[in-house]
Amino acid sequence: MQKSAQLAVITGAGNGIGKAAALLLAADVQTLVLLDADSQNLALLRAKLQQQYTALQIETYALDVTQEVAVQSVFAAIAEHYGRLDILMNAVGGGTAAGYAATRLEEMELAQWQALLNLNLTSTFLCCRAAIPLMKRHQYGRIVNFSSIASQGRRDKVSVAYAASKAGVEGLTRKLAREVAEYGITCNAVAPGITLTERVDEKFWQTRSANEKSAVLASIPLGRLSTPEEQAQVAVFLASGAASYITGQTIEVSGGI
Repeated sequence: MQKSAQLAVITGAGNGIGKAAALLLAADVQTLVLLDADSQNLALLRAKLQQQYTALQIETYALDVTQEVAVQSVFAAIAEHYGRLDILMNAVGGGTAAGYAATRLEEMELAQWQALLNLNLTSTFLCCRAAIPLMKRHQYGRIVNFSSIASQGRRDKVSVAYAASKAGVEGLTRKLAREVAEYGITCNAVAPGITLTERVDEKFWQTRSANEKSAVLASIPLGRLSTPEEQAQVAVFLASGAASYITGQTIEVSGGI
């Protein structure tokens, strides 16, 4: 990536894969715009980045990216202040919105279904829709979305709503890639396996018995969980010039599951 005039937006940047991606991208871009609902985590990340990269411009916005007006406001500010957008990473997401992650379909309330689709799919739609006009201005853009191996039904302890929302991200990615290709914009997705983010560690991994942990690890050919950095490295590759002829793809990063 060329360092000059490169601006990247990362959603879900306060923790997990989004945070890891921000730390990696900081070395390659001029401006980082970091979005997350957790203002405290954003402030901590900003301080860390400013200490390490003194020339880096950093903008942080504490907001809910499932809210249309809030998303429109942020991207309008980017358009006004910078006039361009080169990279969008939609790293926000999760499986525990509005209730227990593994709620079975017949026990699921409509509110939980809608909350998970909003968090994982609607947020991706809203940010992509807001980003594309800015990318078109310079006939260049890299969009990286985040799916999950759950979209293929290959994750226990997650709900049908989570799987459906992530399958939707993959469908959006494939179709959007065709819509924006003529403008020099690529659109790809990363589908992580079980990744030891702070949230997964607290809500999934540490709640398991030793036998359950052994069974999970035995199901992964590489024999371990992923780190957030391993997922972020693939996302950063897809956002780079090295991936200029890749679009409409979902790259599974699952340790071979």
